[in-house]
Amino acid sequence: MHETVGLRWEPATAFFALASAWWVKGPLLIGMAGVGDAMRRRWLPVAALLTFLAFELASLANHLLKITFERPRPPIEDTSIDAVGKVPESFSFPSGHAMSAFAAATAIAVMCPKLRWPALSIAAVVAMSRPYLGMHFWFDVVIGSVLGAAIGAAVGLVAVRKLPGLRPPQPQPA
Repeated sequence: MHETVGLRWEPATAFFALASAWWVKGPLLIGMAGVGDAMRRRWLPVAALLTFLAFELASLANHLLKITFERPRPPIEDTSIDAVGKVPESFSFPSGHAMSAFAAATAIAVMCPKLRWPALSIAAVVAMSRPYLGMHFWFDVVIGSVLGAAIGAAVGLVAVRKLPGLRPPQPQPA
């Protein structure tokens, strides 16, 4: 943790603080799924609604895990760690930012494959911002990312199987 905090550089800190803002991991990713709906000319924003569902399921699971494990955040566990910004009062394990961002991004990746890399890149930046800013240990972020991706994949795969209009177009043989 000290090694990560020791890497801070003012422009990177501003970038990661922005990436860690509430509106990046939720509304931005859900809006991206809405763009995927628009690209497929859907009347109903199905991918956006399912991305919201993945985000909320991950948030609920995260809350339950945090109160189960009760791991203190880095600056509380080690007072020599300087956090950037206000340290949340919730517990540290697993990272809610990483979990909800990867749930939403993975749902997008399954339902809107053309947006896969931008969505997963946003989730990765959100996740990396947390230990950089001193809010989480790396283990919290890795586990949160994996659990979030599993939730997002489950939502996306069930949706693609049950809702034929969500199936990505299949390449045509030459």
